[in-house]
Amino acid sequence: MKLQYPGGPTGTIKGAYPGFERGMDMKDTKKNTLKITAALYVLMFVYAVFTTMTGTQLLILVREFGLDLAEGGIFAVIINTGCIGGIVLSAFFIDRFDSRRLVLLSYFLLGLLLIAIKFSGSYYSFLILLLWIGVSMKFLDASLNASISRLNTANSGFYMNLLHCSFGIGAFAGPLFTTVLMENGTAWRDTYFYLGIVCIVTGLVYYAVQKGYATEPVTDCGGKEKSGGGHVICLRVFCLMGILLFYCGHQMGINSWMPAYMQETLHLPPAASNLSVSAFWVGLIVSRLVSAVLTRYTSEERILKAGLLAGTVFLAVGVMSRLPAATVIGVTGAGLFSGACIPLVLTIGYSAFPSALGKISTLLFLCIAGGAVIFPWLMGISSRSFGLFGAMMLDTLCLAAAAAAALILLSKTKIK
Repeated sequence: MKLQYPGGPTGTIKGAYPGFERGMDMKDTKKNTLKITAALYVLMFVYAVFTTMTGTQLLILVREFGLDLAEGGIFAVIINTGCIGGIVLSAFFIDRFDSRRLVLLSYFLLGLLLIAIKFSGSYYSFLILLLWIGVSMKFLDASLNASISRLNTANSGFYMNLLHCSFGIGAFAGPLFTTVLMENGTAWRDTYFYLGIVCIVTGLVYYAVQKGYATEPVTDCGGKEKSGGGHVICLRVFCLMGILLFYCGHQMGINSWMPAYMQETLHLPPAASNLSVSAFWVGLIVSRLVSAVLTRYTSEERILKAGLLAGTVFLAVGVMSRLPAATVIGVTGAGLFSGACIPLVLTIGYSAFPSALGKISTLLFLCIAGGAVIFPWLMGISSRSFGLFGAMMLDTLCLAAAAAAALILLSKTKIK
């Protein structure tokens, strides 16, 4: 039976929604699609809380395990090395299996791994758990993005920006979540335990919401890969990959090194230093909300170029000022103007290759993880030679490189 995903591509499926074959009207179908979409936004929010926790706890982790500060980048490197594994795995599943099951599997795994941190007794067991958390979180990330794209092909840029706005809100909440718990006497391991419990509970809620409603996979490949086929290697894709590589190096640098920079170099207390990361994510949230609206009026390419250029200027001025207030303003401005980079790039890629979501997701998410692995490590080396100020200057150069890639390479592509 040939059916069309509600708002998605045509394929051989078992059934899109209960009652669809029995004549469910389009109004009910749209209502169910929005219900699942909203639930996916909640999962993205909870997952994002974790992404900023290790950065805000960097000095605590360094002292806990007797590391040199310059070695603090190991935590981000380990997580994002796992992310690369999760992305590679997702390439084999996204175009072949029900997104419902992929999201649930990876989300419950994430929750269980976070709970296990409470019981990790050594440095190496903690690193192993972080590695597997990276695998689960990027498998989840790729599955969430593919699900949103399939459910909402009409004006996908709007829904994709809202998905990543949910991520931004969660990442903003991460430092607050950690700070509030630890200032009230909670051990650092317990903060992960509590977040893991939240994952399990919200995962069960999502299971109930989507049960019987989620789209089914393309199962009829007939010897050729129908859903994942298509040639995706071209200048446009290399351009998008380069932008994500450098932008994600910048974003992970803010998460991993900004709190330490604010404490050690600008001499702010821990709570204020952690909130500087939250200020970055406030700007990023607003950026994605505004971008969601702007995609109705202009191209994603134009929004992307203008935002990256403006964000680079703000961050450069803020970091080079070496003043706490100006630095916070600069970091917030970077989030405000360039924060929609990831959903914009994904929207461009998914729109260009709607029949090869697995392939394009793999290429783009590998660059997301690669930038997050390479540049925090380089920032650690830079901090040893040039201090934490040098690490933040490298972060600024990452954002500038993303802006240059957008300006030079996207100008050679056709803009709608």
